Amino acid sequence: MLRLKSFTLGIIFLCSCAMMYVAFFGENEYTMENKSLGVNPVEDKFIFEGPAVKMDDPFLIDGIRKHFLVPPADSSIPYALQKPNIKDTSMGQAAKIREVLKNMTNGFFVEAGALDGETRSNTLYMEKELGWKGLLVEADPLNFAQLITRNRRAWSTPICLSTKPHPMKVSFKQQANVGKISNHEVGASIPGHVDVQCLPLYSLLLALNVSTVHYFSLDVEGFELEVLQTIPFDKVDIQTLSVEFFHGQMNKNDQRKWMEEKGYRVYAEVTHPQNLANDFIFVKKTLFPE
Repeated sequence: MLRLKSFTLGIIFLCSCAMMYVAFFGENEYTMENKSLGVNPVEDKFIFEGPAVKMDDPFLIDGIRKHFLVPPADSSIPYALQKPNIKDTSMGQAAKIREVLKNMTNGFFVEAGALDGETRSNTLYMEKELGWKGLLVEADPLNFAQLITRNRRAWSTPICLSTKPHPMKVSFKQQANVGKISNHEVGASIPGHVDVQCLPLYSLLLALNVSTVHYFSLDVEGFELEVLQTIPFDKVDIQTLSVEFFHGQMNKNDQRKWMEEKGYRVYAEVTHPQNLANDFIFVKKTLFPE
C-alpha cells in the first residue's frame, strides 16, 4: 500500500510538471542559444513553436523527452479503472482493428484524444489483454489529470497534436470529451479555455524511438485531416488507423482521398446510433491487400 501511494504521488507530481507546458531554464544554453530555433522565451520560460522548428530537430526531440512525456505505470501497480468489468471500452473501432491484425499481441498504439484513459478508450483492451504498449495523447489538463490515475501501461503526454508540420501553441476549449482547438488567440483570458502546447506526431515518435505504429486512433474533434497531413508516411510505418470524420470542416471524402493517396484503403466505417463513433478504419494497402 505504501508503495502504491508513493507511486501515485510521484505520478501526480510528474503530471503537474508536464501540464505547465513550458520548461524553466532561465538564461542558460537553451534560452540563449536556441531563440532562432523557434523557442519563445517569456519571463524565463520557453515553449516550442513556429515553422523554424523542424519536426526532427534534435533540440525539440530532447525537449519532448525531458518535459512532455510521462512514463507508463509499473506493471506491478494495478489498474485503477472506474468500470473494470467493461472488457472493451471502445465503440467498435478496436474490434475492427483486432480483426485486421488477427488479435496481434505486443503491438504499439497511439491514441490521440485519449480522454481519461478509460471512457470509450480504443486502446485499453489491447493494452490489458494483448500486451500492447503505446502513447496516450490528451490536451485537456482536466482529462489528463484523470488519465494518469488509471495506471495505464502506456506513455502519456499532456499536449495536442500539431495541425502544422512544426510545434505550435493554441487556445484549447475544455469541454469534457468534445474539447478541441479553438479559434481564440493564445494568451486570451477566456473561461473554459487553456493554452496548450501542440507537437507533431512524428516528433513524439522520434522522442520514443518508435518507427512502427500498429494502430493509430485519431479523434481530435474536427482536425483529423490537418493532423494526418503533417505525417511523413515515408518515414514512419503506421499500419492501421481509426479516424473520426464526423466533426471535420473538410468532408469525409477529402479525408478518404488523402489517405488513399498515401497508400491506405478503407477497411470499414464504424458508426454508433448516438454518434459515439463515426470513424474510418484505414489499413495499409501493402500490408493488407484486398
